[in-house]
Amino acid sequence: MKDFFCGRKVGRGGMMLLLSLAVAMGGGCVKRVEKSDKALEHEKWIASLDDSVAALGREAELARTRLDESTVLTSQLLEKFEYVNNPREVEGYTILRGWRARYPLSSTGLVARIMENEGLELVAALSGGVFSRIRVSAGGESVESESVPYDQALNYRAQGLNTVAFTGGKADSVAAFVSEHLGEKIELAFLESGVSGRMILPEANCNMIAETWKLYSTRQEVGRLEKQLPLINARISALRRLKDSRSGK
Repeated sequence: MKDFFCGRKVGRGGMMLLLSLAVAMGGGCVKRVEKSDKALEHEKWIASLDDSVAALGREAELARTRLDESTVLTSQLLEKFEYVNNPREVEGYTILRGWRARYPLSSTGLVARIMENEGLELVAALSGGVFSRIRVSAGGESVESESVPYDQALNYRAQGLNTVAFTGGKADSVAAFVSEHLGEKIELAFLESGVSGRMILPEANCNMIAETWKLYSTRQEVGRLEKQLPLINARISALRRLKDSRSGK
């Protein structure tokens, strides 16, 4: 009985021998089964998911480390502050220890405090003049606050003293500027249509504002990381579910 191998007629014994040789050598007329382009693309896609999960895992670990560090630092900083709840004022606030007796301001100056909503507030006062915004300058740089119009609430006048409370992003920038230029000569200017007054901010006030900014910004970092971590973990879980669904698991 004859059979065919590579187009040639051979006997049964020869056929078995040739097949054995072909399998052993991996050649002859036996073709290798190669992966399709689609299968290769799928493998690359799976690998990219693994890379993304690994990268997000590192991001989550870094965020957890920063959160732990910021939480510890917040606790340490809070020991330097005290909470004040004065019934004569609209709401309570947190202020650096040693400054409770100096607030509200009774003369020209600038202080910082943290409000009930955990926002930072700068309070400036000018004796014998009026203003609606402030500017701090040092080292050839300067930062200016928002303008707060006279309303006898956030901008009020009494007994020749004009007091203005500043909040928001630009107030944060002023506090950050003072903190960054700590140890330098910082000029505080009171502005209306022009410059209503100016002073070199005393070192004690600079340190007070810098410490308040540090507590405020560290708290902000804690809040940001507490929101960021669940989002990172949710993305990791979503990628893993996607990989499992496409891998047939």
